[in-house]
Amino acid sequence: MSDPTLARLRAIEDDFADAMSRMYGVGNELARLRAHLATESTEAEQLLEAGPEHWTPVAPPVVAPVAGAPGPSSDQPSPPPTAPGHVMPPPAPATMAPTSPPPTTPVAPLPPSEPWWQRDGLVAKVLAVVGTAITLIGVAFLLALAIQMGFFGPLARVVSGALLALGLVGAAVIVHRRPSGTIGALGLAATGIATGYLDVLAVTRIYEWVPLAVGMVLAGLIALGGVLLARAWDSQLLAVIAVLGVAFLAPFVGLEHGLLTGGFLLVLAAATWPAQIDRQWWVLELARVVPTALFLAGLSIAHERTGIAALLGVLFAILVLGTSLAGARVARLPQQLGILVPVAVLPVGLAALAVDDRWSGVGLLVVMTCLLVLVAGLADQTADTPLQHRLTEISLASAGLASLCAALRAGDGQDWTPVLGVGLCLVWALAALALQHRTTLVVALGLGVLGTLGGMTLLPHVLLRSLSDDVAARHLLAALGLAVLYLVLARAVTTTLPALVPVLPRALTSLSVLWVGGSVVLLITLVGQLVDDPRGGFTAGQAGATVVWMAIAAVLLLRGLRGSSFAVPAGLALAAVSVGKLLLFDLSFLGGLARVLSFIVAGLLLLGMGAGYAQALERTRRESRPLPEPGPVDNSEHAAAGPPSV
Repeated sequence: MSDPTLARLRAIEDDFADAMSRMYGVGNELARLRAHLATESTEAEQLLEAGPEHWTPVAPPVVAPVAGAPGPSSDQPSPPPTAPGHVMPPPAPATMAPTSPPPTTPVAPLPPSEPWWQRDGLVAKVLAVVGTAITLIGVAFLLALAIQMGFFGPLARVVSGALLALGLVGAAVIVHRRPSGTIGALGLAATGIATGYLDVLAVTRIYEWVPLAVGMVLAGLIALGGVLLARAWDSQLLAVIAVLGVAFLAPFVGLEHGLLTGGFLLVLAAATWPAQIDRQWWVLELARVVPTALFLAGLSIAHERTGIAALLGVLFAILVLGTSLAGARVARLPQQLGILVPVAVLPVGLAALAVDDRWSGVGLLVVMTCLLVLVAGLADQTADTPLQHRLTEISLASAGLASLCAALRAGDGQDWTPVLGVGLCLVWALAALALQHRTTLVVALGLGVLGTLGGMTLLPHVLLRSLSDDVAARHLLAALGLAVLYLVLARAVTTTLPALVPVLPRALTSLSVLWVGGSVVLLITLVGQLVDDPRGGFTAGQAGATVVWMAIAAVLLLRGLRGSSFAVPAGLALAAVSVGKLLLFDLSFLGGLARVLSFIVAGLLLLGMGAGYAQALERTRRESRPLPEPGPVDNSEHAAAGPPSV
């Protein structure tokens, strides 16, 4: 049994240790607060920079041991070193758990965010651009003042302009060598290049001292020099300024010599393409391609010599498509923007539509379509290729549009235009079905929508008896083409785009069935024209369309019994449409024997469909019903009856 005095003494020791722990916890909180406040003063910063050897730790007060209490053991671990200003509580007894929380390190405040005017040299760039413009304006004012006062003659003006351009570019090179002199160098170089362009404009257009071809060569040399300097400085901005400057200058200088200016811009676009190697300078690509394409497009429409303008457009398209294909297949070459493919073929399309000879325009569009399809087939791209580099999809879409323009140009708005349009859509649909290529199918579907809109011109010949004399073979070919087109598209969607199954294939099949009926009407109307009774042929054709739809409905019902879940509802819906046509259309427009035959044949078909469907359904149920299992044979009755009597 333990001594109660010793137990009381231990309880007092525990209370004293607990009180000391709480007191030291308060002391630690005060020390942390003092350290946090000291970080905001200069003295605390100097103390922290001096190092830990200058810190003065605060020792905890010594507590005298109580008589009879166990002393510290030699095998207990020594307390960890304390931070400056941090007070450690005395070691707790073995039977007592520490109650104070562990000390926390103060969190340093986040650095202040950089102001927007200091980010990426924004202010410096803005000042460089504005300074360039102001410098050019000042130079112009200086020259104007000198000319007014008679100081400068024409030769002195041109020479001073050239010297000023060279001086600005030389100053840009010197400034670029200095630290943080990039922005100023770009501004000086851009000002020098612009001054050089103005000097070329003076000698070519204003004073007419040199021919236009020489002026173009001088402007091209300035542009190439600017591009080379831009590559050396790795500055896309300088390259864009150099290319855009000459692109805007050339049409103004050579407005009266459009073919020469167009050829110069074509050469410039080809010569500046290597500047993009090992770079992703998309703005420079836009500056190379778009101005040239726009000028050549305007040249194709307005110039009298459309053949040469069309040739320039073809060469430009080959240049852009060729460099784009090279970038898609060779990793070291720059990837071109696929979205510029339609821009590249725009001059050819406009030239083909504007040329007087229809078949020459068709030939241009066919050549361009084949070239686009070739680029789409040779482009090597993966599924993760960015959208702006999707050369296959964009080239195929452009090829579809070019082929449609070729069909319209071949038809020239005449009677055979719908037939050519439907035939073109059918070619794309067959290609999509054979290749099972999604992009080709999407293009075929888009052309199919346009073909459907064009096929609406056939509806008056199918619905109006007054136009039965005007029905021709081209109308029948267009209707049959639409019916086949919808079937091919439905099959292609089923095999290539499962996400659109079954809605879109069923809708396309329904359209095909409707146009089958329209084809029957047109066919029998043509037969009526052969016997000099087109109206009678139209009437018989309407009855024939109803009968054909009834027959297709019967086929669908029979197919539904073989496992197709869609065939039975589709057959019943088509039968309902046939009955509705019979009551609402045939009853009003047909007369005499045609009406009688239409109703009798349709009624017999409905009766036959009902009886045949019932028999087929019963046969199907009987075939699917399981046979009874054979059981044991009971011969007791035969044995009791004895042998049969004679």
